[in-house]
Amino acid sequence: MLIRGRRIWESALLIGVTLAAYSSTLAGGFIWDDDTFLTQNPLMRAGDGLYRFWFTTQAPDYFPVTYTPLWLEWRLWGMHPAGYHAVNLALHIATALLLWAVLRRMRIPGAYLAALAFAIHPVNVESVAWITQRKNLMALLFLLLSVLCFLHSGVIKGSSGILPLPEAAERRFPVGGAYLLSLLCFILALLSKGSVAMLPVILLGLIAWHRRLRWSDLGLMLPFFLVSGILVLTDVWFQKHGSAEVFRHAGFLARLLGAGGVVWFYLTKALLPINLAFIYPQWDVRADQLRWWLPLLAAGGFTAVLWHYRHQFTRSALFAWGFFCLALVPVLGFTDVQFMQYSLVADHYEQIALIGAIAFAAAAWTQWQEADGARHCADQAGAEQPGPAGSRSRAPRLRLPQLVAVAVLSGLAVLTWRQCQVYRSAEILYRATLARNPDCWLAQSNLGSILYRSGRVPESVLHYEEALRLKPDLFEAQNDLGLALMATGRLPEAMEHFTRAVALHPDNAAVLYNAGSALAGLGRLPEAVGYYERALALRPRFAEAHQDLGAALTQLGRLAEAVPQYEMALQLRPNYFEAHANLGVVLAQLGRTAEARQQFEAALQLDPDNAAVRASLAQLGPSPHN
Repeated sequence: MLIRGRRIWESALLIGVTLAAYSSTLAGGFIWDDDTFLTQNPLMRAGDGLYRFWFTTQAPDYFPVTYTPLWLEWRLWGMHPAGYHAVNLALHIATALLLWAVLRRMRIPGAYLAALAFAIHPVNVESVAWITQRKNLMALLFLLLSVLCFLHSGVIKGSSGILPLPEAAERRFPVGGAYLLSLLCFILALLSKGSVAMLPVILLGLIAWHRRLRWSDLGLMLPFFLVSGILVLTDVWFQKHGSAEVFRHAGFLARLLGAGGVVWFYLTKALLPINLAFIYPQWDVRADQLRWWLPLLAAGGFTAVLWHYRHQFTRSALFAWGFFCLALVPVLGFTDVQFMQYSLVADHYEQIALIGAIAFAAAAWTQWQEADGARHCADQAGAEQPGPAGSRSRAPRLRLPQLVAVAVLSGLAVLTWRQCQVYRSAEILYRATLARNPDCWLAQSNLGSILYRSGRVPESVLHYEEALRLKPDLFEAQNDLGLALMATGRLPEAMEHFTRAVALHPDNAAVLYNAGSALAGLGRLPEAVGYYERALALRPRFAEAHQDLGAALTQLGRLAEAVPQYEMALQLRPNYFEAHANLGVVLAQLGRTAEARQQFEAALQLDPDNAAVRASLAQLGPSPHN
């Protein structure tokens, strides 16, 4: 009962501290790809979205376990981000509590300290504050459930070392409920995100930690390996399906050298989580530069030392290091994911591996505390011996391990709270990113879009220009800069950027339409007609292109050709004011007065105070029905 009561208040403390550290995420908004992942995802809005997530190839990734709760939440929260952020935070807290249970079951010293440090570690802010990284949170939750069930399955019976499991009787073929639940949770983890694929190897390492591996262990892990292979290949197919885009051009040697740097980068951020960034500077890994060989050689040498002394004093360090490196395998750069075109490293890639570093640090701290406690007790015993005058010294002594723990945890909580402020809005996030990484062309371009939409057009032009200086073939920035320049009346410059955008993506209807609008503004109407027609050939149901094509044809005097364009625009958008008004003008010029009157009256229903339409209607004379 005493232990249960202590765990209740320890759980309450972990929950309270985590809520305080992450509280500002609840007021955060949508950022970056939250639109394609959630708010503008047609499958999220569809009534049959769940079926399409699970049983079709329409989603960009096969993560149906992640998409399912989001599909349900869309019906609860809609476009209100607070609900999604609250669920993300709840999942993170649940994961921290579950990590505590797993480490406690493994008898890791300092299990609670590790769970608390994981809960408030700044590296995890990205996974919690970014709604799209719901997949990270759910994958880790099910991974830890899988490990916990595996530990209860009876596969392992430990009697020595740092991880004994005294309650489970070892079985060679434990195909009972706990084993099957472990396999099921692993499947659910893979269906949340493929980054958990290395779990079967980690479980084999866990077995080897307790005893020598047997052939039967490989048989036990075979279902895990089969599931991992099938679902990883499925995930790779989904990422490449319908896209021939190459995210990274690098040979195997460059990838291997980069992997060495990635491991040390993440270990540094785990131990000293400062100067975090949403997008870190991209690495230029060069095999002809010694600095890229050093991390790989250091990683290999460090592993060799730990292995050589594994039977003496480095056994726990070897296990923690092995877990850390294995958890990073999917994100070391040997296979490409879309984010790696911006940076080879990211905070959300480290979430699973972080457990190894934190658990080892907590275990080391616990051993330090116990040794310090033993010395303290010895000192107290000596101090209580009577002195020359028969007095006893009871002066309290400050305990350094506790002071260090409080300082570290307080520092982590403060850093996490500060990092959460960065995710309050997309604009704040991109400005913070550029403060750390000024050459991030993605942040420059996206910040330009935010400024343009908020009416700060001159400032947006500066960011678009910087994005194109860094990446001249960035189609979105070419097009968006053209729009910004057109909004400021700089039509010749706008047309230059539209022309480059068309050259990059000649089959994009939107940019063809934008180029047509710029040409129309420059008075180059025949060329504008050509661009509008090309846009409509690609996207026939483009109401704005039909309307503006009609306007260009009208100015060229091709009135009969303009009429069907306006009519098509109105068929697509019945409440299209400009199309009603312009069609009325053309019909009046063609002598079709009654039809013109109908269009002007329809336009006035949409904008009753429009003086130009009222004047055009008045020129038609009184209605014959009056």
